[in-house]
Amino acid sequence: MKTNFFAFLILLVISGCSYQQATKEAPLENSINLGEKFRISLPENHTTGYMWQINSNYDSKVLDYYGSVFRGNEKGVDFNFRTLEKGKATLNFALIKYRDTSATKQFIIDVQ
Repeated sequence: MKTNFFAFLILLVISGCSYQQATKEAPLENSINLGEKFRISLPENHTTGYMWQINSNYDSKVLDYYGSVFRGNEKGVDFNFRTLEKGKATLNFALIKYRDTSATKQFIIDVQ
């Protein structure tokens, strides 16, 4: 009985810390609830010299940026956020090597 309780407790802690994934690129919108954490994962391979960068021109009253985590050449990079208030914010990313941009991505976040 104790084993089941501890397994349930661990599962509860892990699920409480997990980030929702925002995968829909603009013009589609990602609906995220107020107070939720979420991430945007982008493919990134450091051996090419290209890295994703976030443009800081988004509504910081709606979203709080927690930073990014590189998870390896096969998994890429995660950009982590938390919603602060209801509204919409647009996140823009650029794949950059030195001053050259090879790709851009845009995500619209609708905080409910």
